Amino acid sequence: MSSVVIGETTLTLCAQRLLFAGRPILFRTNAPKIARYARDFFAQTDDSNLPSAQALATITIYARETDEPCESAPSFRGRGHFAAGRFTLADSFWFNLRTREVHGTCPLSLADDRMRWRAHIFPALLGILSATIDVAPVHAACLARGKHGLLLAGQSGAGKSTLTVAMAKRGYALLSDDWTYLSATGARTNKEEGVEAWGIPVPVKLLPDASRFFPELLDYLPQQSLNGEIAYEVSPGQCFGVSRVLRCPVTVVALLERRKKPGSRIVPITANEAIHHLAREVEPLGGSLARCYEMQIDLIRRLGNASCYRVSFNNPPDNVAEVLDDTLTNLS
Repeated sequence: MSSVVIGETTLTLCAQRLLFAGRPILFRTNAPKIARYARDFFAQTDDSNLPSAQALATITIYARETDEPCESAPSFRGRGHFAAGRFTLADSFWFNLRTREVHGTCPLSLADDRMRWRAHIFPALLGILSATIDVAPVHAACLARGKHGLLLAGQSGAGKSTLTVAMAKRGYALLSDDWTYLSATGARTNKEEGVEAWGIPVPVKLLPDASRFFPELLDYLPQQSLNGEIAYEVSPGQCFGVSRVLRCPVTVVALLERRKKPGSRIVPITANEAIHHLAREVEPLGGSLARCYEMQIDLIRRLGNASCYRVSFNNPPDNVAEVLDDTLTNLS
């Protein structure tokens, strides 16, 4: 337990050391429910081996009584190394990326909404913090089987999530269907180390037309997601009965693209082509955060030893998954 002063009020906070992409984070809150959500969401560390001074970032959240309406109103803005965001009309989150600190306030009613913390708030906080703790978020799905970790990258609408579910139903362990977090497998200063992919336990997000391919979705109702889209957000284990994995090495990268003609086509490409695609989606950072941007690009460049493919398709996801699975089986 620890105490902080906000204004003239002294708050007793529950403090716990947690892990994100293998990096230690100190998480503090005065709300027992939020503390429990965090323990369920993040991996935990052995406190006896991790003094608080070693935490690479700190997240502090204060839940308070308020009459403000808790209506959804997501917004984010940033300038320099400062950023601000909110998820409802009654909360606010402030980021100092130079000191790697997040301070948030929220109504007690939001502390009752476990799904919102799991699907929206925790992922957004980590996405903004990630670059400052030597983690590179990439817009790619990720699956694992055996010794292989597969990144599925592509433009929005390329079919990452539906193909991810189809591959998971073929026996692959699901790490992520949208955002994957890369970190070095060894010492962060060792340029020869490889890359490890990490996921967070968020729901799988599928647009309404995915129910054509996955009838399991008909037992659920699509809802408005954080970016305003109407989509299914479901637990992959509960909805599809697939397994999840927290981390895996990256050995294969597949760039997805839609084609006009029916069918599926998989061709090898150079690692440089795959690296270029992933790197160009990383948001440039300047000033005091320039080193963070360089570290993200360096992590992506370490994918140079991966087997890389371009997957062009105009087929149902089950058919594409079968062809891609055959290709990966031949790598074993």
